[in-house]
Amino acid sequence: MTMTAQSIAVEELDLDPVDAALALYGGDARATIAAALDMLQFVRGQLALTEVAMSHGFTRGFRPGYEPD
Repeated sequence: MTMTAQSIAVEELDLDPVDAALALYGGDARATIAAALDMLQFVRGQLALTEVAMSHGFTRGFRPGYEPD
């Protein structure tokens, strides 16, 4: 059987990411914020490592930003 885009039904959930994050920490807002900040620090570290490992030619001069535009 060949699957097409029409044959695969994807159900979109109405899931609020803030409510989902709070639910992970039992509604504790401080724990949720602390976990989000820890994850942000981790991702920033990974971005810094990636920046060092990328060659200038490979990225054609692109450098990742640490702050949103």
